[in-house]
Amino acid sequence: MGVRRMSGMVLLAVLTGMAPRALAREAHAPLSLEEVLGSTREHHPRVDAAQRGVAAAEAEVLSAEGGFDPLVRARGLAVPFSYYPHERIEATVEQPTPLWGLRLSAGYRLGQGDFPVYYGQYETLSGGEVHAGVALPLWRDGAIDKRRAGLSQARLRQRIAAFELAGERLGVQRQAAYHYWDWVAAGRQLSIATAQHALAVARREQLARRVAAGDIPRIEHTENERVLLARDADRVAARRALEQAALKLSLYLRDARGEPQVVSSARLPDGLPLPEAALEAGLEEWLEQALHRRPELRGLELRREVLQVDAELARNQAAPAVDLGLRVARDVGQGPANLRPTELQASLTLDIPLFAREARGQRRAAEARQAAVDARARLARDEIVTEVRDTISALRAAYERVGLAQSAAEVARQLARAEYIRFEHGDTSLLVVNQREQAAVEAELVEVKALLEYQRAMVDLLAATVAIEPSGDERPRAP
Repeated sequence: MGVRRMSGMVLLAVLTGMAPRALAREAHAPLSLEEVLGSTREHHPRVDAAQRGVAAAEAEVLSAEGGFDPLVRARGLAVPFSYYPHERIEATVEQPTPLWGLRLSAGYRLGQGDFPVYYGQYETLSGGEVHAGVALPLWRDGAIDKRRAGLSQARLRQRIAAFELAGERLGVQRQAAYHYWDWVAAGRQLSIATAQHALAVARREQLARRVAAGDIPRIEHTENERVLLARDADRVAARRALEQAALKLSLYLRDARGEPQVVSSARLPDGLPLPEAALEAGLEEWLEQALHRRPELRGLELRREVLQVDAELARNQAAPAVDLGLRVARDVGQGPANLRPTELQASLTLDIPLFAREARGQRRAAEARQAAVDARARLARDEIVTEVRDTISALRAAYERVGLAQSAAEVARQLARAEYIRFEHGDTSLLVVNQREQAAVEAELVEVKALLEYQRAMVDLLAATVAIEPSGDERPRAP
């Protein structure tokens, strides 16, 4: 069966092992992983910093688009004291376009007074001259120029920033899920320690009565006091571990202002959920999903495209410049008759770089950087493939360990109960009972650790395949 897309609520069933529930945010409702992930997505500083990077990239696009803004040029000149006194004013609007480097222009000029023969082109009729023109590069700056290259690269960098945001969010989500399950596991460990301490407390009075009745020797009561102190110390250590886990989780659980929220132990869920059934999707399907969706791969592909633009621009700049120009002008008003006809100009400009070493060097540098990005992309693909293989292996192993740990814990609990019954009948000592109970506690802690490793492995797999955030309609089956 293929890897299927996952809806938000059903994906949380994978991550939490619990049925989808309404998003209850009351103070004492059990804290869900969905709530932690939602807080992280919106309010974590690393995500906010990446979002600022996206905003900066969008501003760079705006800046690059400014290369196509119209430009107004104006100039005025007066020569009042001269053998040829005259005045000139000129204003031009230039509009570069992304259409094959085409440039449009229109303007007005006025030249009045006396002009020497060699400045006769500045003279106009009394109403001035209006003119318009186009300039079209036929070779260099035709297919691509610095303006269009800059805009194309800015748009690519905008997409790169979006993938960097996705990658940052993915990493933060993974860490948030880790700390959530650490907190849940710490709560379960505290429950085990508290239950064992309560058991020793309950036995104190019972053993005291039996000692007073001469049913058992006093050393049995003393043995219980030793165990009581040891279990109390374990309880304190477990409480401290839970507090530490809550503090670490607070870095990811934040309020609307982005302030860390230390969650109360009252919001602990019932415990670590049991694993799902066997993994349905095959390795190749997981790999295909990871290679298709991982943001770092998409980012590297876009970085290569940025360098490809550099290479194309450098190749273009090494070519000769062959520019075609057309200009039409007409004077209006009174004045010499030779200025009255409409004037049409056509020009062809040729500019040949003899060595073009600058452009050739830029092209080689861009191609070398492309090769470097290709090498990094190959390594990234290999690392992703290895990561997915490893997470699937870890998930399957964790699934097996959970089953074994559950069986071992059940056997240990049965032995502890049986040993206590023997103690009740005087067939064993409390020391042996405590040893059996300690073995049962250790087995339960191993079970908690196995369940925690399973949840961490599940987080790793969903993060490796970019499925930790809600999307789609269905979910993968975990082993």
